[in-house]
Amino acid sequence: MRRAFGFSLLEMAIVLLIIAILATAVGIPLASQLDQQRTADTQKQLEAIKEAIYGFAIANGRLPCPAIDGDNYGAASSNGSESPAGGPCTVKLGYVPAATLGISNIDSTGLALDAWGSSANRILYGVVTETISGPNCTGTNQLTTANGVRIATMDCIVNRTLPVSLISVCATTPTVSAGTATGCAGASLTKSAPFVLVSKGKNASTTGGADEQHNVDLAPSLKTLAASQDYVFVSRIRADAGTPAGEFDDIVTWGSLNTLFARMVQAGKLP
Repeated sequence: MRRAFGFSLLEMAIVLLIIAILATAVGIPLASQLDQQRTADTQKQLEAIKEAIYGFAIANGRLPCPAIDGDNYGAASSNGSESPAGGPCTVKLGYVPAATLGISNIDSTGLALDAWGSSANRILYGVVTETISGPNCTGTNQLTTANGVRIATMDCIVNRTLPVSLISVCATTPTVSAGTATGCAGASLTKSAPFVLVSKGKNASTTGGADEQHNVDLAPSLKTLAASQDYVFVSRIRADAGTPAGEFDDIVTWGSLNTLFARMVQAGKLP
């Protein structure tokens, strides 16, 4: 009689276990690399959007208004265009106006998405809408009114009366609650940004750590202009859930008044 050769159930189980271990060992680094690539792609995307905003300011003498969705931000959807068209802005935190700026990588409603690409990964855009007051200041809502930067003058904006609600970005967790206009209690990366861009990262969270709450601030009053609403954002090192400072994977960048002025001077739009 011939002896039958083959794998026993135990041998097959061992082989499958080894394959699973190898697949896990390979899969985790691949997933990590994919996340790193998406982070890098999103950072590049935010820089490209920032340049588009500077270009818009050169052409129009003002910063663009956010796009709205009629849900989290604004009373109705603007389909990826700034709202209202032509400014001045009535909502100071919303989404990147991709249609107005000519930005690609958008969802079905025309709103710009980061590299993770889900509808929860729409890129947020906040802009200063308040009137800037100080010596020799004229006009209202200067940064989002047509030719408002020229009308207000660089001297007015640089030497504005303090405090004024320009955007603060904190390097550490603020001690203030989300929904307030108070600046950073600790270290700050800027206290005078004219606009800010926020990707909510891989977790696309609106209910994550406290710092992520500062970056979305979904208070109902944001549906209309609210001068007292949160203009404090946070940009810090990524952290997982359960860490002392709380979960954080947002990617945040912001504009510079000096760069805005320099670009407009170079284009002959200032002084």
